[in-house]
Amino acid sequence: MKKRIFFTGVTSIHGYPVFSAFLNEPDCEVFGIRPPKVHEPSGANVISCCITNRDMLYHIRKTFQPTHVIHCAGVCDLDVCEERPHWAQAMNTDGANAVTEVFNDTARIIYLSADLVFSGNTSPDKGYNECCIPDPVSVAGKTIAAAEKIIEQCDNACVVRLGLPIGTSVTGTKGAIDFVESRFKRNLPVTLFLDEFRSCIQFSDIVKSVMAIVNLDIRGYWHLGGPVKYSLYSIGKYVLDKKGYPASLLRGIMRKDEQNGPPRMGDVSLDSSKLGSLLGFSFRDGLSVLLN
Repeated sequence: MKKRIFFTGVTSIHGYPVFSAFLNEPDCEVFGIRPPKVHEPSGANVISCCITNRDMLYHIRKTFQPTHVIHCAGVCDLDVCEERPHWAQAMNTDGANAVTEVFNDTARIIYLSADLVFSGNTSPDKGYNECCIPDPVSVAGKTIAAAEKIIEQCDNACVVRLGLPIGTSVTGTKGAIDFVESRFKRNLPVTLFLDEFRSCIQFSDIVKSVMAIVNLDIRGYWHLGGPVKYSLYSIGKYVLDKKGYPASLLRGIMRKDEQNGPPRMGDVSLDSSKLGSLLGFSFRDGLSVLLN
């Protein structure tokens, strides 16, 4: 029997590579939604729809009849979420509410969450594991953590907290690499934090893991990040060195020295050993993809 997989947030930095991979799986039928007014990716199996549009979600449930929902929609831009908290609430928390309300009784729900649910102020030596209690400091993190609590109430749900996805986005404007390189290309400076650490994870490892989670019917909470943590400054330095941009374009600061910015996490690196052990493979250094 073919799996019928419905994707939300197909334009997200983590959603598009997973959506694209499942398109090529012979035992899967795939359908996805992108944000309103967005026209890429195109195709008969993608439409524009707000994640909170319950009428359209019910229409998709009736016509597509998904066996699985991979929920990738949401917002994580710290600055924008602080400026527009009601919008962040709508996209992250209310969006999760809509997904569970429409699909909980007919499909498995897999939510690709984020490390932003942790503060990074008291990070364990090996990184946050699945038993650590979320303590978000930002609007983005708080609304994502609230979305997790909604999703976890589903009978067959799986919540996967991602580290920082590394790769090129479908729009060319999302994600850490896109942001840094877009400024370097225009000879614009970038200021990045020396003391904000993330577990960088390659697109290919996200894809491989989500496919296994679907095929093995894995449920509960899981962490998915690379084995090496990097500061945001280090990520910018990798891009700078690889492409040969002038060193003067990159500046590093400590979180305490930023003025008028949103609350920042500290070390939110993840311990992904539980998932790696279950799946039987090791995750790669997330930034090694930039060196190839």
